[in-house]
Amino acid sequence: MVLPASFELNNGHKIPAVGLGTFQGTEGNAKVKDDVRLALTLGYRHIDGANAYGNEKQIGEAIEESGIPRDQLFVTSKLYTWHDPADVEGALDASLKDLQLNYVDLYLMHFPHAYKAGERNETIRHPSGNGKPVIDYDLSRRYPETWQAMERLVDLGKARSIGLSNFNILKTKRILEKARIVPAVNQVEIHPHWVAGRFPQSGHMQMCHFQRKIQDQLSLHGAIRFLDPSQHIGFDIFDEENDQPVGSSAPWD
Repeated sequence: MVLPASFELNNGHKIPAVGLGTFQGTEGNAKVKDDVRLALTLGYRHIDGANAYGNEKQIGEAIEESGIPRDQLFVTSKLYTWHDPADVEGALDASLKDLQLNYVDLYLMHFPHAYKAGERNETIRHPSGNGKPVIDYDLSRRYPETWQAMERLVDLGKARSIGLSNFNILKTKRILEKARIVPAVNQVEIHPHWVAGRFPQSGHMQMCHFQRKIQDQLSLHGAIRFLDPSQHIGFDIFDEENDQPVGSSAPWD
């Protein structure tokens, strides 16, 4: 089977079949600029980033220095802490400033759950010192409202396409019930351990295929650096109906 160069999204825009993920860049993002610049030289045209990765300035510098025309690139960014509908446009504006762009090709809601934001919209960390973000449970139930704010970004021309990331079946259905603009993408992590292990994704993929309203982009690239299973951290497990934490996973490898 030959992989096509691109896939057509449900709004007619095309997304390159292969992209460079910039999560967990080497040496605290110090080499992200070099990595992105090299990828562009080698022919990559889709760069997948996020505000949460803390390296959009480096990505923007690499894109600017590449000299590649904007219409030949596909740039993805993601909404993180700013789930209050009033803050969504400002969140994208901050990413656009760092990326040195007027628009992104794809803007994703990074997670359905929201984190508490500080005065400068930085993520507040748990006072216990465990490094985990503090969850905003009110906003975590209101992600359909956050989606409606993201729809306005398309109207304003700041995002060509919008989509989801890390959404399960229940939460995807809730978005579809309220959506004026149907998500073009639900970006999920896919690799053998994830599919065959404790967190199978097959049901989710079947749901998105069955809907025929939403197209899935599979995040096949992983992080820039090689994944080190010993570095994975635990995460909260949620009651899907009530969006309440019911426990915490142990680190898995």
